[in-house]
Amino acid sequence: MSARRAFALVTLSLAAMAVLRAPAAVHAGEGMPAGTTRDVVLALARPLATVTHPLGLDWPSRRLSAFFGHGAPATHSELVTAAGQEKSAATTAEPRMGGKGLVTPPPPAPAPVRVPTTADPLRVLVTGDSLTESLGPTIANTGPATVRAQTDTRFGTGLVRPDFFDWASHAREQIAARDPEVVVVALGANDGQGITLPDGTVLPAGSPRWADEYRRRALVLLRIWTDGGQRRVYWASLPPARSGRLDGYFRQLNAAVADAARQVPGAEFLDLTPELTDQGHYSDYLRNPAGHTVLARTRDGVHYTLDGSRIVAVPILAALTADYRLSTPVPAGAG
Repeated sequence: MSARRAFALVTLSLAAMAVLRAPAAVHAGEGMPAGTTRDVVLALARPLATVTHPLGLDWPSRRLSAFFGHGAPATHSELVTAAGQEKSAATTAEPRMGGKGLVTPPPPAPAPVRVPTTADPLRVLVTGDSLTESLGPTIANTGPATVRAQTDTRFGTGLVRPDFFDWASHAREQIAARDPEVVVVALGANDGQGITLPDGTVLPAGSPRWADEYRRRALVLLRIWTDGGQRRVYWASLPPARSGRLDGYFRQLNAAVADAARQVPGAEFLDLTPELTDQGHYSDYLRNPAGHTVLARTRDGVHYTLDGSRIVAVPILAALTADYRLSTPVPAGAG
């Protein structure tokens, strides 16, 4: 076989695999660490998947995945089932009326917090997707001696794909294994994509139903982590993105999580937009607490550099300091 024919055969084979296995390529790409390879894989695979899946061209791939037990809808994930129950309860519950109209019982108050000491520091878990990769160690290294922080980063994960990674079951494992007093969350950078429900319904990214479903799933996670107000959760907002389309998704996700946090005792949503923008506008370069201009964002226009993580860590540690009366203040010149 000539080199020309061999090259054509290889090219044709790769093209056929790309068409028939596009959803698998998206699945694999979402699990990759942040970087050029992941960006290229997703940039090629996602548009293909949006075409091949409706046409049924990925049928052999789906049958093969099902045979090996992969890629099935996450019908048994608490992230899906509990969210569905919350939706049903919201639509069927009858309002309770009082003398002045509708009465909504107040949520229970979160449990009182203790004052940590250097001998018994505050147990903090920083967890989420790749946004926590440098943020967690930065909080651990720049925080006061009365804080002991651990990091649990899960690359390529989020709330829209529990078939890929089930955050609800993982959150329960985290609580059981680590017993944190505080959970700091940075999650959602991979969630600018549609949500597929167990019945096959696809909620397009950016649609009102998509945002509502995301809010319900965030509620599930917050309730697991807070455990009825026994623990505190600080959910950091997604950063403004350089891409206008992605930034629009992030704004919707932030609004959904903020609304969920208001409903859960012990949960707080931290809007970091003022710290991560230049007068409300996206910028790679930002001013740190010491007044120096630093490169805060990576080339993808989403993730933080180390200097960016130092900027993000300051308001998070400030919130912990205020709520737990930490004996050692947050370093004023962090970063």
